[in-house]
Order: sequence, then structure tokens, then C-alpha cells
Amino acid sequence: MNAPDPTLAGALRRHAARLTGLLVVLALLALPLVLAATGYHPTDDALRHAAQAVDGRPWTEILVLRPGILVDQHQAWHALLRACHAGFGLDAHGLVVLSVVGLAALVLLAPLPWMRVPEAWVCAWVLLWIAGGGQMRLMLGRPLLVAMAGLLVLLSLWTRETRPGPWARWLGTPLVFGVAALLHGSWYLLALIPLAFLAANRRWEAGRLALAWMAGCAAAALATGHPVTFLAGELIHLGHALGPLGQGGLVAAELGPSLGSGLVGCLLLVTLLWAVERGEEGARLGDPIFLLALGGWLLGLKVSRFWLDWGLPATALWLARQLEPALAALGERAPGRRLVLALGAGLAAILLVTSADPRRWAERTHANSIAADRPELQGWLPGDGGVIYAANMAVFYDTYYRNPHARWRYVLGFEPTLMPDADLAVYRRAVAAYDDPTVWRPWIARMGPADRLAYVCAYNPRFLFPDLQWAPVGRAVWLGRKPVPVAP
Repeated sequence: MNAPDPTLAGALRRHAARLTGLLVVLALLALPLVLAATGYHPTDDALRHAAQAVDGRPWTEILVLRPGILVDQHQAWHALLRACHAGFGLDAHGLVVLSVVGLAALVLLAPLPWMRVPEAWVCAWVLLWIAGGGQMRLMLGRPLLVAMAGLLVLLSLWTRETRPGPWARWLGTPLVFGVAALLHGSWYLLALIPLAFLAANRRWEAGRLALAWMAGCAAAALATGHPVTFLAGELIHLGHALGPLGQGGLVAAELGPSLGSGLVGCLLLVTLLWAVERGEEGARLGDPIFLLALGGWLLGLKVSRFWLDWGLPATALWLARQLEPALAALGERAPGRRLVLALGAGLAAILLVTSADPRRWAERTHANSIAADRPELQGWLPGDGGVIYAANMAVFYDTYYRNPHARWRYVLGFEPTLMPDADLAVYRRAVAAYDDPTVWRPWIARMGPADRLAYVCAYNPRFLFPDLQWAPVGRAVWLGRKPVPVAP
């Protein structure tokens, strides 16, 4: 029996796989941590989730809502954040950091137990981010990332042999579906997973995945305590967003069409054509991961979320699988190079993420926010029971995040179609003609002493609205109020 090689090269050959796996895990964990250390601060839903967890009130007491809004879509996510707030004393800022770091790590680590060459997973993301971006999507701190992680787990679980055995599929699959539906909502989109297996003509797996999807979503609905409202509310919200209420430029950017990543689309299409040329189209068309990647890219040309939330992670997993044989061969020939590749890919991923879109990466300064602890704004903030009228959702996100316990409400929150019809009509006109003072008259006429109009512009709006008194909040936000009577 040969003795182990005592040299450094021998040690590398013996432990290269473990060291590489450790480097990959450390790099993927470091990625969101380094990002958070740079002061990254998301500007949308992560803020309102954290604020609502600290606040604890229902949305009916925070927003001016149209009749028929059934339920908080993310009540389970808010309950989880609320537990972190109560158990660890995290404020809204701490909850945002926890959401960004924790959810990004969840997605990035999700398929690693099934990766035979873990550095291929990092390399796949680096190539995709260079080709078409998308790294910002993983850093939003929103519960949609729970569904993205669930997608990666289920695709891995059902396309590779599992340990300790097949029972992991039967127990784990409904659990993953249920957790994703409960924390993220949008339970109907999870049906894309069994549909991908059905399209790949893997009917046995598709049928069992469909049953697991139904069981998981039913369990999630029951866990909310009002299952019918939970299931119906998601569909009603979808109808509001995509139906007549969401027309007129009110559809969120992520629900609009994407231009598609040309390089990634070409990669997928060329791969398919190459397989057809070699007579291997059955292998490609029988791969649910490839079909979900291709389908997500095509559907994303109509609704970008199909690409960002489904096609992009599926493409990363598929690309990693294509890289595995070559990287495994490299590891056999030169274990040291495998370590260098893992380290280089990890550093490249960190640089790609921390250098993307610096305007969004920078934390919004407190001096430009409507915040109760700013002495210069005393007397200008809304009163208890007042309403902030605004036609810019950034006003809601930032103000609610800075003032989670304030007892005023917002006419515009995180979704315009939640507004009452009269307010929605004003908002539509304001979006089309923001500088036209006549479109704001219904709100100004309704304002009382406790209400405020938040107007986003780079100049003093008193020339547009001379019947209001104005105070600057920051570089581009102004607060308007009805004139305060002067005491005799």
C-alpha cells in the first residue's frame, strides 16, 4: 500500500475537493456581507417589510386602500421579521440588512449540496452577470428570493440522485413548495416547476411535483388561518396588477417586458441548435432545467419577472451543469488550479456585485428623508391621523421605513392599484403630467391641517401651488401644507 504523498502537492490532491468547497461557501457568504458593509441599501419592498414588522399595524391603518383588499400577502414574512425584531432587538435598518444578507445567501447556497463541482456554480453566475447583469435581483432583500431558492432546490432534488434517499424528495418537496408559498405568496407561479418537467416529457416526475405543489400550497393557505382569502387574494392582486387597474403606465417595471439578455438568449438558442445538429436534441428538450431557462427567457420578453425570478436562476444552474465536466477534469490534472479558479471566481463575483449600479447601492441619506427625528422638520410633519399625498412610491418606502411608528397614512403605498378609484385617477394624471398643478387639485382640496403633500422636484413648488406653504426636506423632496393661521 502506497504511503500518502507528504508534499504540498500531495496534500492539495488529497484535499482539493474539500478546500474548493470551503472556498466556494466562504465566497458566497462573503458576497452579501461585503455588499452590506459598503452601505448598500435597497429602496423598495425590503424597506416596507422591515417597517411593517417593527410597526405591527395592518395595512388598513397605514395606507388609504380601495375596498375589497383581502389580506396581507406577506403576513408570514412579516411575522418572521417581527420575531427577529422582538427576539434580537433589531430595528428596521437591522431587519433590512438581515433580509439582504440572509436571502442572498439562501439563494446562492441552495443548490450546493447537489453540485459535483461547486466552483462551477460560482463561475456560472459570474458569466451570467457579465453577459446580462441581474446581480441586483439577488440583493433586494425581498421574500421572492425564498421562492427562487426553492426553485433551485427542487430542480436539483429532482434531477440528481439524493442522499440519504428518495424519501427526501417525498418529504422535502411539499415542504419547499409550502414554505415558498407561505413566505412569498404568488403560489400559482410555483406551478412552473411541474410544468417544466411535463414539457420535458418527464410525466412521472411532473405528476408527483404537481401533487406536492398542491399539497404545499394547501398547507401554506391553512397555516395563514384564512385559506380561501389567502388563495383568492393572490389572484385578485394579480388581476389588479395586470388588469384594467394596472393599465395607463401603472404596471410595475418588473411586470413589464424586458429586452432580454441578448448574449444569454443566444447562448440558450445556439446550445439547442447545436444539439439538434448533433442529433442530441432529445437530451436538451428532455432537460427541465434547460426548458425552464429557455422558457423564462422567452416569457421574460413579455413580463420580465419570468426571466429575473425563474429563467435566470434556472440558467445559472443549467450553465453550472455544463461547466462541471471540464472543471472536474481540470481538478484531476491540476488540483492547485482548481483552488485558484474557485478563489478567482469568488473575487470576480464580489466585484461584479459591489460595482453594479452605484446609484442604487448608496444608502439614501437621512438628511434627504422625511423623518420625525429631524428638528428642522418639526411642525411640517403630518399630524396623527393625517395623510401624505404623493405620486412617487419612493416617498412611501423611505418615509415609512424612517417612521414605522408614525400615526399618519399614505395615499400611495407599494402598489398604485391598491388606491381608491378617485385617488388612482389623480395618480394617473399626475404620472402623465406631473408639473400640471390642476391634476393635484382634488388632493389639495381634500387636505386638512394634519395632511401633507410630498412633491418630488428640484425646485421650490410654491410657484405651482401658491395656496400651500412649503418646506424643503432634502435636495429633491418638498412638503406642502395648508397655511397655518397666525395667532392674533
